[in-house]
Amino acid sequence: MGLKLKKVGVLVGAVFLSTNALSATIDGAIVQGSSEYQASTDGVEGSAKWHSQGNYSGDIDLDDYQNGQNHEYDDASTGDKWDINYLGTSVVGSKFQFGAVGGSILSGRETDANIYLGDFAISVNGYTDPTINSKGFDYAIRVLGVDDQTGVAQFSLLQGGVWEEADIYNGLSGHTSETYRMSNSNGRLEEILSFNGNWTSNGGDDNVLEGEFDLSYLSLFDAATGGTISTYLTMACVNDEAIVDMSVPSAVPIPAALWLLSPALIGLLGMRRKYT
Repeated sequence: MGLKLKKVGVLVGAVFLSTNALSATIDGAIVQGSSEYQASTDGVEGSAKWHSQGNYSGDIDLDDYQNGQNHEYDDASTGDKWDINYLGTSVVGSKFQFGAVGGSILSGRETDANIYLGDFAISVNGYTDPTINSKGFDYAIRVLGVDDQTGVAQFSLLQGGVWEEADIYNGLSGHTSETYRMSNSNGRLEEILSFNGNWTSNGGDDNVLEGEFDLSYLSLFDAATGGTISTYLTMACVNDEAIVDMSVPSAVPIPAALWLLSPALIGLLGMRRKYT
């Protein structure tokens, strides 16, 4: 099992409450290299979680690694069932949307001994760097199950629990995940929402998992002021990790918008009176 790092995507200035024709559609098909998702891991290197470890071989190009070039091996895609090849997020209308491409790990099922998909970790306006300690995420999206025949994926949005660490190698080279799964060990775990999404099983490492829910369920996000929504995804063995940061500007309040339009409205009314 070779370690493969994932990419970091950053978006600044996404249009909140927009209906851009290129925005994401929850249809089980993700076009990488396009702007279907406004923030994604496509084409951006960056994760340094294992930078100091230079003791792995096989899939990792240690020369690139040690020179700080951060190159990934074959774009983290070698057909392994634990691959996470892509992560994207969007805010479209009032919806928060997310999509991932990868191996059968995205089904939420165990794909090997002790290898499970982690929860999608969501943070609003800041988090502790996952390369150090990523327990500061506010919400978790958990895959409850997928149906290969119907293409339905079931999700649960969680809040209030604590993040479990996953260490399937008994501490070998610190090969652990700080953000893996939100547990109820503090007795505060709450399910905010259960919802359905799309699952497309393509039989390789190009399976597609997508979902969406109303942004209002992220109560820590204030639409009036805007903010940054960060999404992180990994698995128990931490072979792939992905994180995207999405900057969402504030919505324009309707009263303010009407105030800006009022001179034009008054002018139109005046013209109507003149010609009647």
